[in-house]
Amino acid sequence: MKADSELKKIIKNRRNTKNFNNKNISNEDINSLLDVAVWAPNHRNTEPWRFFVIKKDSEIKNKIADGIIEIQNNINNLDLSENQKNKIHEEVRNYPCLIFVFSLEDKNEEISEENYGATCCAIQNIQLMATSLGLGVGWSTGKIAKINAISEILGIEEQVKIVGVLTIGYSDTIKTKSRTSHKRLTKWL
Repeated sequence: MKADSELKKIIKNRRNTKNFNNKNISNEDINSLLDVAVWAPNHRNTEPWRFFVIKKDSEIKNKIADGIIEIQNNINNLDLSENQKNKIHEEVRNYPCLIFVFSLEDKNEEISEENYGATCCAIQNIQLMATSLGLGVGWSTGKIAKINAISEILGIEEQVKIVGVLTIGYSDTIKTKSRTSHKRLTKWL
């Protein structure tokens, strides 16, 4: 019963966060997150997830920031000011750790869809483990996940689809949330 209540507590306390402090994350903790990720269920045992870890001091962050700036320029159809560009570079530089998560694509659309679902489960495993370690995770499918040259930046050689970018770090902010009871969302037949 105790393990059951601990797991339930971790699940209910997991939050998507974007506010992190400057405390560094150890490689050991990142490896713990990735270790549980690969234990997600995956139909046909395809193990479709691919992870690209960008540590706080990585030079690749400059290319990531430039990719975000390119997207912003295309959305606004104008060039960002130097101040706006510097702000984006600073924001990306300050991310404690980024993990770009991809799922393998397949010629068979059904397998690609199963791979995507399995990779989402892998991300959930990361989020739950992070919560148990006192880490916060932000799962983004926004601009950072839409960088045109991301395959080139990360050196991706497989046919993959991005599932999201996880920002991982220690957070001083804990949000409370509520959910609609499963009883209102479930029909027993």
